[in-house]
Amino acid sequence: MNDPRAHEGSDVDATSALDAGDESDSPRPHQALYFYGIARARSWRGGRISGANDGVQRVRYRDIEALVAPVAYDLPPFDDEHLLAHQRVLEAAMHRGTVLPAPYGIVFRGRRQLIHMMQDQYVSIDEGLSFLDGYWELRVHISSPAAAETAPELADAAMQIYSEMRRRARAAVPIPTEGKRLVSAAFLVERTAWIEFVEHADDLGLAHPELSFDVTGPWPAYDFVHISP
Repeated sequence: MNDPRAHEGSDVDATSALDAGDESDSPRPHQALYFYGIARARSWRGGRISGANDGVQRVRYRDIEALVAPVAYDLPPFDDEHLLAHQRVLEAAMHRGTVLPAPYGIVFRGRRQLIHMMQDQYVSIDEGLSFLDGYWELRVHISSPAAAETAPELADAAMQIYSEMRRRARAAVPIPTEGKRLVSAAFLVERTAWIEFVEHADDLGLAHPELSFDVTGPWPAYDFVHISP
C-alpha cells in the first residue's frame, strides 16, 4: 500500500491541478457533481473522459480521480434510465482500468466537497483500488424447483458448489436470497480468468441438473467496496 505521506513533497495541489485543465472540460468550482466512482489517474490533468458518456469528467487528487458529471444539486431521479446510465459509465471505466464503483444517487455540492472526501478517505481508497486491481465481479445464482426450506438436500448441494467456486476467486460475498434461490453470491475473479470461471459454472450446472445456474457479469466490483460520501 502506498503511504500518502510519501507524496507530500511532490503532489500538485488538487485545486491547482484541476484549474490547469481546459476550463470547458473541468467542472466549475461551484457546480454540483454527480459521483460515479473513483479510478487510478492516468494523467496530471483533469478533463473529459474520451469515449465515455459525453458529460463524464475527472476530478483528480494525487494519483486517484473521481468520475463525475455536472448536475443540479438535487436528488437524482430514481428510474431505469438513470440507473442504466450510471451502470454504463462504470462498465466503460472498468474496461479501461480498476474502478471503485459508487452506489447510484450520490451528489456532491461542489468540487471542494468532493476533494475533501478524497483527502479524508485516500488511504482506504488506495487500498481498495489495490485490492481490486486486475479483478472483476461475477454473480452466481443457484436455484431449485422448490423453495429452500422444502429441499434441504438441494440447499446443502448448492452450498457445496458455492465453496467449490469460492476456491477459484480472490474473494466471495453471499447475497441475500428468497424463494427458490438457494445461493446467490458475488465473486471477485481475475480479468484474464473470468471466461474460465463461467465455463466452470456451466460444468457444475451440467453435473447438477436438479439445480438451475445463472451467472451474470462481469461487473464493476459493487459488492466488494463501500465508498462513504
